[in-house]
Amino acid sequence: MRIVTPEKWTPCDGVVLETNAEEAVRIDSNILVMAGPGAGKTELLAQKASYLFQTNKCRDPQKILAISFKNDAADNLKKRVIKRCGNEVGNRFISLTYDAFSKSILDHFRFALPENIRPKASYAVNENEIIDAAFRKAGYINPQRLSPSRLRNYYDKILSSVTLPLAKNDLGENVWRLLLKGFDDYNASVSFKMICILAEYIIRINPMIRKGLQLTYGHVFLDEFQDTTNLQYKLVKQCFLNSNSLMTAVGDNKQRIMVWAGALKTVFSNFEEDFCAVQRKLIMNHRSAPRLVKLQEMMYLSLKETELSVDVSDKWNPNDGTVSLLIADDEENEAQVITNDIIEKLSNNILPNELCILCKQLPQNYSSQIIAELGKHQIRARIENEYQDLIKEPIIEMLIALLRLSVDRKRPQDWEFIMTATLDLWAVDSLQSNETYFRVQDSLVEVIKVLNRMMKDVTSKKEFHELLNYILRFWGISRIKALLPTYNQGTYLNDLLTKFQNFMWEELEFTQINWLLAIENFEGLHSIPIMTIHKSKGLEYEAVYFVGLEDSAFWNFKNQPEEDRCAFFVALSRAKSEIMFTFCNYRFDIREHQQTHNEINEFFDLLKTPGMATIIG
Repeated sequence: MRIVTPEKWTPCDGVVLETNAEEAVRIDSNILVMAGPGAGKTELLAQKASYLFQTNKCRDPQKILAISFKNDAADNLKKRVIKRCGNEVGNRFISLTYDAFSKSILDHFRFALPENIRPKASYAVNENEIIDAAFRKAGYINPQRLSPSRLRNYYDKILSSVTLPLAKNDLGENVWRLLLKGFDDYNASVSFKMICILAEYIIRINPMIRKGLQLTYGHVFLDEFQDTTNLQYKLVKQCFLNSNSLMTAVGDNKQRIMVWAGALKTVFSNFEEDFCAVQRKLIMNHRSAPRLVKLQEMMYLSLKETELSVDVSDKWNPNDGTVSLLIADDEENEAQVITNDIIEKLSNNILPNELCILCKQLPQNYSSQIIAELGKHQIRARIENEYQDLIKEPIIEMLIALLRLSVDRKRPQDWEFIMTATLDLWAVDSLQSNETYFRVQDSLVEVIKVLNRMMKDVTSKKEFHELLNYILRFWGISRIKALLPTYNQGTYLNDLLTKFQNFMWEELEFTQINWLLAIENFEGLHSIPIMTIHKSKGLEYEAVYFVGLEDSAFWNFKNQPEEDRCAFFVALSRAKSEIMFTFCNYRFDIREHQQTHNEINEFFDLLKTPGMATIIG
């Protein structure tokens, strides 16, 4: 990586930043960046990291801490930074989720906690069976007869409302005591919100640890800041308030869809006041065509946003973009229209994974007929809920890259990734050309040869299982857990590996043991993704089909109109060139078969604005 002066630094990869984005990259103070969909929030953070490293503003050994909400977002940001600055900054750009950040604090500094609130080293995470048993043990017997989902929410509320140190004898604190140490035949188990509370307490009572964090991280990036919860914000403040660590928070009020999970509505104003942060707004939408941007702008009014003007990328013609509303008789009619539209797009060389089917909730209840209809035309579609997080797990990325490399060695990116990962596992400095380094390299070459031979003989799930075990023995489970402490907890690693084995074997069977095609199918390259709006955050697609614009999908609209409007906005802003909304008069897979749109009629009024959406049906 070449070091340049700040005056000579230019954005990487020929990217042209709008004025406020360039200022946000170069500024030497705390900053809040308000940026709408398609404004390039992730790109801005990647460019800022590049600027800080390439100008030596973040001087070795100082690091940058980036906190995101989803594993794939954290992974995507880190890959962008490494692509621009090289692997040498890989250990200095720490990209984590809030859960992973708080857990890393707990795992590293567990002994900084008083013994009575120190969880056992073998604690599990989010084991619902143990949490249920702890509440029963503490005397709670569900007198209101809450449903399982509402009972889970109640437990979560009780556990996250506890204040440390434990000094009361109430339900919440008694359950905490049981979960921290284990009880009867149950192991210790904590929720991620409990971990966040414990991490904040560690920093609060240990000024030296707090100072160490501040000296380590000269810069902190906070992505999707609008979804930050009160507990997460308390942790950030405890770690970095009144320090020399410079904070960059990026978010969008219009995409606040996590209020149900505790998102702090006042987080932007709190951040500006607490950290004396300046605010800058980005007005470009690099993603969506003009007609889609026009629909987004019309949504600003209902979201009480004042900026009614967004600049559209000059790659579009003024009338580009398609918005349509399908009024279908039933799910069969809906599936046929969507399938015909998808067939047309695929014939125009749009790839399946450039399309997306979105649902407000429960995609299995809204997509079964569509999946079946697409299947008649040999078009694959799958619900991404389980795949999305699994694919971004570090151990799964390593397995996939090594399997792909074992089939086709002419993959320099996979080789570099696997070599770096193996050196990290074996605790070898990749910059030192010593005997150990070359021994690891030779060992990896030999493993790839053995795997290539083994793969040719795989005809059953048992043989595939043996192949995976061979890889894991080479890397070493203990080394994996040492490098990735998250995998130390409970059965988490085993559960991930079992899921991967099952999903990957399904693809191998489907492709008749075509390894490269099976890997591509597992990664979703040849199927149309189906997901909830929440899962789609941060993603973009050429065309989006939003299925189920109905009262039953927005069943809680009366109680949370602002959040549901934001959800609608997030859905429509995922699309680059086309979006189709669908309404079914009758759904077989929904409890109340007859559908209405009385409660959410404002969305229909918006779409029926003259010149806005084409009405089908």
